[in-house]
Amino acid sequence: MRRHLILSLLLFWTVCGLGNSPLPAQAPASDLESLEERAFKQAAALMNPSIVRIETVGGQDRVGKLITGTGPTSGVVVSRDGLIISSAFNFIGKPSSILVTLPDGRRFPAVVVATDHLRMLTLLKIEADNLPIPTAVPEKDLQVGMWSIALGRTFELDQPSISVGIVSALERIWGKAIQTDAKISPINYGGPLVDIQGRLMGILVPLSPGATGETAGVEWYDSGIGFAIPMSDVLKVIPRLNTGKDLHPGLLGITLSGKGDLSTEMNLDRVRYGSPAQEAGLKAGDTLIKLNDKPVGLHSEVKSVLMSLYAGDTVSLTVTREGAKEPLTFKATLTEKLVPFESGFLGILPVREAQNQTTTGVGVRYVIPDSAAEKAGVKAKDRILEFNQQKVTSAEMLAFLVNHLRPEDQASLLISRDEKPVKLDVKLQKTPDAVPAEIPTQAIPSRTAQENKTQNIKVGHYKEKLPGSDSSYWAYVPENYHPDYEYGLMVWIHPPGNTMESTIFNEWKSICEQRGIIIVGPTAEDVIRWNRNETEFVEAVVKSMQQRYDIDPTRIFLLSHADGADFAFDLAFKYRELFRGVAVTEGSLKSLPPETDPDYPLSLYFALNAHNPLNQLLQPRLDLIREMNYPTVFQLIKNDQQPGEYPEKPFLEEIGRWADSLDRI
Repeated sequence: MRRHLILSLLLFWTVCGLGNSPLPAQAPASDLESLEERAFKQAAALMNPSIVRIETVGGQDRVGKLITGTGPTSGVVVSRDGLIISSAFNFIGKPSSILVTLPDGRRFPAVVVATDHLRMLTLLKIEADNLPIPTAVPEKDLQVGMWSIALGRTFELDQPSISVGIVSALERIWGKAIQTDAKISPINYGGPLVDIQGRLMGILVPLSPGATGETAGVEWYDSGIGFAIPMSDVLKVIPRLNTGKDLHPGLLGITLSGKGDLSTEMNLDRVRYGSPAQEAGLKAGDTLIKLNDKPVGLHSEVKSVLMSLYAGDTVSLTVTREGAKEPLTFKATLTEKLVPFESGFLGILPVREAQNQTTTGVGVRYVIPDSAAEKAGVKAKDRILEFNQQKVTSAEMLAFLVNHLRPEDQASLLISRDEKPVKLDVKLQKTPDAVPAEIPTQAIPSRTAQENKTQNIKVGHYKEKLPGSDSSYWAYVPENYHPDYEYGLMVWIHPPGNTMESTIFNEWKSICEQRGIIIVGPTAEDVIRWNRNETEFVEAVVKSMQQRYDIDPTRIFLLSHADGADFAFDLAFKYRELFRGVAVTEGSLKSLPPETDPDYPLSLYFALNAHNPLNQLLQPRLDLIREMNYPTVFQLIKNDQQPGEYPEKPFLEEIGRWADSLDRI
């Protein structure tokens, strides 16, 4: 099909006088291939005068976990007086100087004018005149299936690099990008994507549908999935960038009910405190029906509108509201940053009921000292029947209601104490950054190993391979495991070079028996290091354990030591819906976590020897993490142990108490 299309185009060019000789109506395959090659080269030649080579000098060697490139990259001339557009990825290392080389060999120093952090573009300026500006493809001419040619200028000046594909989709990455199957990589980031006529379709950039940030999408290079910002959008944004002010994604501050991009639940689940949505007058419970006067009925439609707008842009929202006779319309000006989300905290640990047990309300097994609950008069063995006049049927429901409020918010409780109703008023607090000195264990009826064996429940210390995989893991399930109760799950991520299986089993066995925790320890394929692609293996191990045992989803946490911390945090931030905590000993967090997510709360715990030099890195980062409202415990170990050694039992028991309280409300 491609060959017939290219032949038709070449015939058209010939009729119009663009070819040197008539073409036959049909041609052998070898002739078609030569015609294709000729057409691709002609398209590249038409674009060639506007493609520049960009070299950077100095700056950071590493951004996050990515080593910044030192080779040349590409850019495209967009004005005769020296404006050049490129991918923002090419400058993430914040180089001290930038050099631009034109196709004729002239070199110029360049300055960064501004960066578009939404579409990941950077505008440069060189002092040059009479530069050739390429012809852009009209937006209406872009079609799925048309030829797309990715160009770049790196080492050779006379000819650009060429990668050929087709346009595989339009309006990808929430309406921001053209998708192509041409090979896209750091070599041509910032270069042009052109059509078969040599017209500019867009600027090549790395993007990801599920992640944001300076390096999002880089992992897809040369995968057959590449993206370009349409030139129609680039031309619209250049005047804004040319003012010298960076552009940032616009944030509204709402979350919708329901899960997944195809969800049709359009109720506003949360309206963030201090957000543009709140200031505009939107309220939780409103039902969104229009955005910018266009009907919306899917989460994906909302994302496509909001995720293509900049901070400072205004959006119109039409909602229905209980009690209002007509739909209400609000206008909100999007912002660059939102106030970090922070849930209210009541201060109880719920009773963990047997799964076959029918009860009323939520039992209180422990009241955290000096908490809002204690100050309000809540006591252990009380049962919470209502929260803010809403009947409570489970710990999950109570947590949901509390999490929708903020610290300092007032709430009412109806509790049952000694079978008598009691009303209490409570003022919610912040989640504490400390672990109580004592947390009573929850008694779980004992079972014998033989009883579990009869039901084919594997208990004790064992090793297995994940079904369908060569990768293995070890596990410890308390001998007295009872299938009628939910257990916590500790996912041990070993440091590079040492599984530490014996140490972890021996040190944690008694703690896990007391606290109702199962251990699982995935083993890296190459024990000396974890590879990024092994995150899926660890996820599969956790899900396998969830299928075999009754696991409390609010008490699944990662535990690691020393350099294993890097991989543990990778897992926690990738699988937000799976993990509720990360505890790290003698390790640090090298990059800041993503924004807190109220639907998937994550608690952090660090234990570090006072003489460990990592303290200098971790201490200032702790302040930033807490400003982001991650509940974070830091324990400074002051004893005779050497930095890097695994902590002694008293410190592990505190981590056990921390893990036992992950279901706190």
